[in-house]
Amino acid sequence: MGMVGALVSGWVLVAEPARFGGTPPEPRLLPGSRSFHFSLYGAPGDPKELESLVQVLKERHVASGFDPGPAASAASRPAFEYLARLGWPVILYPPDGGRMQVQGSTSYLKRDDEAAVRLLDEAGVFNAIQLGEWGYHFHRLRSDEGWWRAVLGEDYDALKGRFVKPGENMGYDPKPTTRRGCYEQLREYFLWHRQAKGGRLISVTGHSHYEAYAAEWGASVVGLEVGENIGFTQSKFAFARGASRQWNLPWTVQVSPWFGNAVTTRGELDTRGATAQGLDAGHSLSLYRRMWLHGWFAGAAMVTPENSMNSFFTTGREPWELTSHGEAAAETFRFIRAHDRGNPYTPLLVVLDHLSGYNGYQALTWGILPRTPADQEIHDLLEVQLFHSPRRLPVPGNPENPEAGYLHPTRYGESCDVVLSTATGAFMSRYPVVLLAGEIGFGRGFLDELATALRGGTRLLLHPRHVAAMSGEELARLKVAGTVEVLDEGVNPETGRPAAIPDARLNTLAQELLPIGVEGDPVQYQINRNGAGWVIELVNNDGVVKTGRTPARVYPEVKARVKLKPRFAGRGAREWMTGRTWATTEVLTLEVPPGETRFVEFETEP
Repeated sequence: MGMVGALVSGWVLVAEPARFGGTPPEPRLLPGSRSFHFSLYGAPGDPKELESLVQVLKERHVASGFDPGPAASAASRPAFEYLARLGWPVILYPPDGGRMQVQGSTSYLKRDDEAAVRLLDEAGVFNAIQLGEWGYHFHRLRSDEGWWRAVLGEDYDALKGRFVKPGENMGYDPKPTTRRGCYEQLREYFLWHRQAKGGRLISVTGHSHYEAYAAEWGASVVGLEVGENIGFTQSKFAFARGASRQWNLPWTVQVSPWFGNAVTTRGELDTRGATAQGLDAGHSLSLYRRMWLHGWFAGAAMVTPENSMNSFFTTGREPWELTSHGEAAAETFRFIRAHDRGNPYTPLLVVLDHLSGYNGYQALTWGILPRTPADQEIHDLLEVQLFHSPRRLPVPGNPENPEAGYLHPTRYGESCDVVLSTATGAFMSRYPVVLLAGEIGFGRGFLDELATALRGGTRLLLHPRHVAAMSGEELARLKVAGTVEVLDEGVNPETGRPAAIPDARLNTLAQELLPIGVEGDPVQYQINRNGAGWVIELVNNDGVVKTGRTPARVYPEVKARVKLKPRFAGRGAREWMTGRTWATTEVLTLEVPPGETRFVEFETEP
């Protein structure tokens, strides 16, 4: 078998505080909450119907929140009166929701609307108004005539000159030529929406990687949409968790069932129309489970199965009978409530320049500017080196599997957060290693923060271009403050392009920093620190083949066989899904079935 992750031969068990002492901030929960939330997407407007639904959600342990719930409008007051008594967090659909992403539109919080929403405030119930997929709207839909006709309706001819932008501008007006110009236009766009929604904004980004900016610009929650036809799931998690930790905000995950021209709904598979529907349409239930569990374990405050009102119940009305997807959701939420996920252990902090504007979807900086070689290094670091593996488990017959690209095996685990150069030194010092990537502006303030992080014990990794960008005196001051390492220039063997950090250096960092070594078949893995010790999540993303319009095919023989080698003294281990236990933790072997997740908890010495 091959090897994956960080490996050590002849390792030595050492005291944990000395070797694994990095303590990134704990996951931030939704304000007023004391636990993680699993939410339902959609809610009846009638209070009595809503109350009967909530009773089933409670009894069956299906959900503990709504995302989204009713619209943020005065007409929703009766529903708000009930939700205020219920106490569950609720994400509100925007007023005049069809125009929610249109800057200067009628989707804003009017006086009577806000008075109704304040019923939730007065009851101490967390609420925010969704701004969904705003990066995609800005770059793609602001020039889409068909979309504008659908949104503006009979007002299209009168308003198109005001709203529709030239396609080549990628949403901007005027077309910017600098990163600063891009930043300012997107910031203005976002701040209009934040103000129009009364400061109650949850940002939901899908195709774009603008999570750090949403946090900086005042979002109440940093939200993600994954699944759908959206790539880069794992790097988006790293951006969202980094933004959450840097700005002390909760982050959430919405798992979308759209997949090509198909969507998961209730009922039998129906491919007769332009959009396939039914429980077997859209993504596989296996991927949903993996996404739900990984979002929770990665530190999200809430996970939302999108369209769940239409896929969790056989009829969508009383008696609220659950479908197989609804049963799976209930099983998942019960599992989550029964286990302590702890704190994601991410010893590596990747820092990008404040104006970096990383955007994986368009392969263009800020969605419009051609990537520089340094920008390409950021992409290759995130999407090739850290959150991807060229090795996958073979599936008999090698069938085409469009769903395989949503989650990838990881060679070094899910072991990093991504933030911008607005981070403070005190925050950066929580990470054992800080890696600067791409082009960085070394202003006096940022250099001071780096020095603070170094004095706090962080090791700073620099690319030779970073050394060239600062004076000799500035570099010397950093070296006096702590450990500064200038990386060797190297070429990524998979891309043939210059790398932000050599693969060999990432491998040695993983050996040094991760408390558990992983050997064997390629798996996605993440390590958390909880009250008992360490927990590792192992995900086999192979063996389930799915297209949007066909049922999932599972290949039982595609099992991931792995060995776990802890680098600390342990008292025993237990796998959460199966209940299997180990009395000794020197080397653990286990199999992960196709499309499934396993969690192994190591109890450490007191």
